[in-house]
Amino acid sequence: MTRVFVLGNATLDVILYVDRMPAAGETRLASSMTRCAGGKGLNQAVVASRAGARTILVTPVGADADGGLLQAALEGEPNLEAEWLPSGAPTDVSCIWVADSGENMIVSTAASAHAITRDDALHALARIEAGDILLVQGNLGPATTLAACSVARTRGARTILNTAPIAWDQREVLSICDVVVANEPECHALLGPGGTAAAFLRLGPSLAVVTLGSRGAVLADESGQRIVPAPRVQAVDTAGAGDVLTGVLAAELASGSVPQRALEIAVAAASLSVTRPGTSPSFPAAAEIEHLRAIRHSPVRGSDAGSS
Repeated sequence: MTRVFVLGNATLDVILYVDRMPAAGETRLASSMTRCAGGKGLNQAVVASRAGARTILVTPVGADADGGLLQAALEGEPNLEAEWLPSGAPTDVSCIWVADSGENMIVSTAASAHAITRDDALHALARIEAGDILLVQGNLGPATTLAACSVARTRGARTILNTAPIAWDQREVLSICDVVVANEPECHALLGPGGTAAAFLRLGPSLAVVTLGSRGAVLADESGQRIVPAPRVQAVDTAGAGDVLTGVLAAELASGSVPQRALEIAVAAASLSVTRPGTSPSFPAAAEIEHLRAIRHSPVRGSDAGSS
């Protein structure tokens, strides 16, 4: 059975809900606050496991209360095995502002994520085999990420790079990745203002996805480029929607789904998540993802969904 290895970060998410984003120098009062497990690595692993993939999360945490909270949050998740790497730094934290419109802004610390070395990554991926999938993001350091993707490819595993966040030049990693998932700003940052999903294929990946928020996502592969529209929903909180899309996409590809169908289910799952507040608390349950899969979701283009 194909496994999904997720090498990435884990954070304590502190979410503040505001009527609108503050202007520079302005202080606003939050209407409420939520604390929950988060981080792109943790989020994508949780979603992939709920989508049915046997998932191994390898993530750094500190020896503190926040790290304990994250470990407790993952207990009982289906199909998910977590390997917690001691980072020697405090557990990373993400501060997330969510406006009434559903838009969000995120700032994360990365001391714990950056403490993971190349050797740590290679040791953690000792079990990866041909046919498995390695999913990485931009949170870890470049040397660590490049080493992980290199060993995965050497052993015959497929590699997926989610480009968020862009904190260093990812072009060398892209050259050895099979799949790339980026949102529009990341696509333009890496490829220039006119960058497209199809343009990613010239850098190495054989499959590229560019998320478009309320418009869905664009899929590009050897057969061309096409859009998978999002269903019409009322967005409450878009934070974490891109992680839902990426996690479901990885699980669907692991199960053998063709890319078009895999992305349709991933977009539908991401659109469902934006109708709920929070990051990990908003993620679809296993039964909900199975329902989306069973009905062969056919989304209708809308203006209020979000999956970036």
